[in-house]
Amino acid sequence: MNFNDYIEIDTVSKTVLFLSHSKGNNEIIIKINDKEIKELKLKQEFIQFFTCSEDFSNPLAAEFHIEIYLNNYVISYEVTGDDKEEIKKFCEYVKSILI
Repeated sequence: MNFNDYIEIDTVSKTVLFLSHSKGNNEIIIKINDKEIKELKLKQEFIQFFTCSEDFSNPLAAEFHIEIYLNNYVISYEVTGDDKEEIKKFCEYVKSILI
């Protein structure tokens, strides 16, 4: 899994572009206030805080779920995949971007 295929960082404008993905058991779902979208461009300065829940022990697929809280919106970022180690690395990568 190449993280840059699903997240693009623009350091000049301080924005992050999150992209949805679905192929087999590997899936990235992005939702704003429970409405599913294909991509989301987010200015990092608007992030108030985020929460993360992880389940890397699931035998069917490793998964993590991040909720990003903005002023009037809740963004849900849900990732599932077959490769447990890659999903763990991806989770850490996403959290490092949001901090």
